[in-house]
Amino acid sequence: MRFDLGGYGTGIRALRELGVLANKHIPSQVFRASKRQRLEVLQGLVDSDGYIEKKTNRVEICFTAARLAQDTVQLIRTLGLYPRMSSVDAVLKGRRVGLRHRINFTAYLDDAVSRLPRKLGRLGAKGLIVPYSRVRTIVGIALVDPGPVFGIEVDSPSRLYLAGEGMIPVESTRCAVDRAST
Repeated sequence: MRFDLGGYGTGIRALRELGVLANKHIPSQVFRASKRQRLEVLQGLVDSDGYIEKKTNRVEICFTAARLAQDTVQLIRTLGLYPRMSSVDAVLKGRRVGLRHRINFTAYLDDAVSRLPRKLGRLGAKGLIVPYSRVRTIVGIALVDPGPVFGIEVDSPSRLYLAGEGMIPVESTRCAVDRAST
Protein backbone atom coordinates (compact mmCIF):
# COMPACT_ATOMS: atom_id res chain seq x y z
CA MET A 1 0.00 0.00 0.00
CA ARG A 2 2.55 2.56 -1.16
CA PHE A 3 1.89 5.59 -3.32
CA ASP A 4 4.36 7.85 -5.06
CA LEU A 5 3.62 11.26 -3.61
CA GLY A 6 6.41 12.94 -5.57
CA GLY A 7 4.33 15.63 -7.22
CA TYR A 8 1.12 17.51 -6.52
CA GLY A 9 -0.89 15.73 -9.23
CA THR A 10 0.40 12.32 -8.14
CA GLY A 11 -0.46 13.04 -4.48
CA ILE A 12 -3.98 14.18 -5.34
CA ARG A 13 -4.46 11.10 -7.51
CA ALA A 14 -3.29 8.81 -4.68
CA LEU A 15 -5.67 10.47 -2.20
CA ARG A 16 -8.53 10.14 -4.71
CA GLU A 17 -7.72 6.42 -5.25
CA LEU A 18 -7.82 5.84 -1.48
CA GLY A 19 -11.18 7.62 -1.27
CA VAL A 20 -9.95 10.11 1.34
CA LEU A 21 -9.94 13.26 -0.78
CA ALA A 22 -12.60 15.54 0.79
CA ASN A 23 -13.65 12.54 2.93
CA LYS A 24 -11.23 12.31 5.87
CA HIS A 25 -11.05 8.76 7.18
CA ILE A 26 -8.69 5.83 7.45
CA PRO A 27 -9.36 3.34 4.63
CA SER A 28 -10.49 -0.09 5.86
CA GLN A 29 -7.49 -1.88 4.30
CA VAL A 30 -5.22 -0.02 6.73
CA PHE A 31 -6.74 -1.90 9.68
CA ARG A 32 -5.67 -5.19 8.09
CA ALA A 33 -2.19 -3.97 7.09
CA SER A 34 0.99 -5.05 8.86
CA LYS A 35 1.80 -3.65 12.28
CA ARG A 36 4.59 -1.56 10.76
CA GLN A 37 2.21 -0.02 8.21
CA ARG A 38 -0.46 0.70 10.86
CA LEU A 39 2.20 2.31 13.04
CA GLU A 40 3.35 4.47 10.12
CA VAL A 41 -0.21 5.76 9.67
CA LEU A 42 -0.45 6.58 13.39
CA GLN A 43 2.96 8.29 13.27
CA GLY A 44 1.71 10.52 10.46
CA LEU A 45 -1.41 11.45 12.44
CA VAL A 46 0.57 12.17 15.62
CA ASP A 47 3.20 14.16 13.71
CA SER A 48 0.59 16.31 11.92
CA ASP A 49 -2.24 16.64 14.48
CA GLY A 50 -0.84 15.34 17.75
CA TYR A 51 0.88 16.54 20.88
CA ILE A 52 3.02 14.54 23.30
CA GLU A 53 3.20 15.77 26.88
CA LYS A 54 6.70 15.57 28.30
CA LYS A 55 7.26 13.29 31.33
CA THR A 56 3.69 11.87 31.38
CA ASN A 57 3.91 9.97 28.06
CA ARG A 58 0.38 11.22 27.29
CA VAL A 59 -0.35 11.59 23.59
CA GLU A 60 -3.23 13.74 22.38
CA ILE A 61 -4.59 13.99 18.85
CA CYS A 62 -7.45 16.36 17.93
CA PHE A 63 -9.69 16.29 14.87
CA THR A 64 -12.88 18.03 13.76
CA ALA A 65 -13.77 15.13 11.43
CA ALA A 66 -15.77 12.62 13.53
CA ARG A 67 -15.12 9.64 11.25
CA LEU A 68 -11.38 10.27 11.19
CA ALA A 69 -11.38 10.48 15.00
CA GLN A 70 -13.32 7.20 15.35
CA ASP A 71 -11.04 5.50 12.81
CA THR A 72 -7.98 6.77 14.68
CA VAL A 73 -9.27 5.29 17.96
CA GLN A 74 -9.69 1.95 16.19
CA LEU A 75 -6.19 2.22 14.64
CA ILE A 76 -4.63 2.92 18.04
CA ARG A 77 -6.40 -0.13 19.50
CA THR A 78 -4.97 -2.35 16.75
CA LEU A 79 -1.52 -1.44 18.05
CA GLY A 80 -2.37 -2.65 21.56
CA LEU A 81 -2.75 0.83 23.03
CA TYR A 82 -5.78 2.06 24.99
CA PRO A 83 -7.22 5.32 23.60
CA ARG A 84 -9.97 7.44 25.15
CA MET A 85 -11.97 9.92 23.09
CA SER A 86 -14.07 12.91 24.13
CA SER A 87 -15.92 15.44 22.02
CA VAL A 88 -16.30 19.11 22.94
CA ASP A 89 -17.34 22.29 21.15
CA ALA A 90 -14.76 23.69 18.75
CA VAL A 91 -14.68 27.46 19.22
CA LEU A 92 -13.06 29.95 16.85
CA LYS A 93 -12.95 33.63 17.85
CA GLY A 94 -15.64 33.02 20.47
CA ARG A 95 -18.03 31.33 18.00
CA ARG A 96 -18.92 27.61 18.03
CA VAL A 97 -17.90 26.12 14.69
CA GLY A 98 -18.56 22.43 15.33
CA LEU A 99 -17.16 19.62 17.45
CA ARG A 100 -13.57 18.85 18.29
CA HIS A 101 -12.73 15.21 19.00
CA ARG A 102 -9.82 14.67 21.43
CA ILE A 103 -8.08 11.31 21.59
CA ASN A 104 -5.72 10.58 24.49
CA PHE A 105 -3.55 7.55 25.14
CA THR A 106 -0.34 6.63 26.91
CA ALA A 107 2.69 5.66 24.83
CA TYR A 108 6.34 5.02 25.55
CA LEU A 109 9.59 5.47 23.70
CA ASP A 110 9.55 1.90 22.36
CA ASP A 111 6.02 2.45 20.97
CA ALA A 112 7.54 5.02 18.54
CA VAL A 113 4.21 6.77 17.85
CA SER A 114 6.02 9.70 16.20
CA ARG A 115 8.81 10.11 13.69
CA LEU A 116 9.57 13.72 14.56
CA PRO A 117 12.58 13.84 16.89
CA ARG A 118 11.12 16.75 18.91
CA LYS A 119 7.95 14.75 19.63
CA LEU A 120 9.61 11.36 20.03
CA GLY A 121 12.06 12.93 22.48
CA ARG A 122 9.16 13.69 24.86
CA LEU A 123 8.41 10.01 25.38
CA GLY A 124 10.06 8.16 28.24
CA ALA A 125 10.84 4.49 28.74
CA LYS A 126 8.33 2.09 30.29
CA GLY A 127 8.52 1.87 34.04
CA LEU A 128 8.12 -1.24 36.14
CA ILE A 129 4.46 -0.50 36.88
CA VAL A 130 2.03 -0.87 33.99
CA PRO A 131 -0.42 2.07 33.93
CA TYR A 132 -4.14 1.37 33.81
CA SER A 133 -4.30 2.76 30.28
CA ARG A 134 -2.16 -0.19 29.08
CA VAL A 135 -4.23 -3.06 30.48
CA ARG A 136 -7.53 -4.69 29.62
CA THR A 137 -9.87 -5.12 32.55
CA ILE A 138 -12.51 -7.81 33.08
CA VAL A 139 -15.73 -5.97 33.86
CA GLY A 140 -18.07 -8.95 34.17
CA ILE A 141 -18.33 -12.72 34.15
CA ALA A 142 -21.46 -14.60 33.13
CA LEU A 143 -22.26 -18.31 33.27
CA VAL A 144 -23.21 -19.69 29.86
CA ASP A 145 -24.51 -23.04 28.74
CA PRO A 146 -21.66 -25.38 27.78
CA GLY A 147 -21.26 -26.07 24.11
CA PRO A 148 -18.65 -26.90 21.51
CA VAL A 149 -15.47 -24.88 21.85
CA PHE A 150 -13.30 -23.97 18.90
CA GLY A 151 -9.87 -22.42 18.95
CA ILE A 152 -8.26 -20.07 16.50
CA GLU A 153 -4.71 -20.67 15.39
CA VAL A 154 -2.97 -17.95 13.43
CA ASP A 155 0.01 -18.74 11.24
CA SER A 156 2.30 -15.85 12.11
CA PRO A 157 5.49 -15.52 14.15
CA SER A 158 3.73 -13.44 16.84
CA ARG A 159 0.66 -15.76 16.96
CA LEU A 160 -1.49 -12.62 17.32
CA TYR A 161 -4.67 -11.57 15.54
CA LEU A 162 -7.03 -8.61 15.90
CA ALA A 163 -10.39 -9.45 17.48
CA GLY A 164 -13.70 -7.68 17.83
CA GLU A 165 -14.92 -4.20 17.02
CA GLY A 166 -12.15 -2.74 19.17
CA MET A 167 -9.50 -4.59 17.12
CA ILE A 168 -7.85 -5.93 20.28
CA PRO A 169 -4.61 -7.91 19.68
CA VAL A 170 -5.24 -11.46 20.95
CA GLU A 171 -2.94 -14.47 21.13
CA SER A 172 -3.94 -17.61 19.21
CA THR A 173 -5.97 -20.00 21.39
CA ARG A 174 -4.04 -22.99 20.13
CA CYS A 175 -0.83 -21.47 21.45
CA ALA A 176 -2.43 -20.99 24.90
CA VAL A 177 -3.69 -24.61 24.87
CA ASP A 178 -0.21 -25.89 23.90
CA ARG A 179 1.33 -24.06 26.87
CA ALA A 180 -1.29 -25.41 29.28
CA SER A 181 -0.51 -29.00 28.26
CA THR A 182 3.25 -28.65 28.87
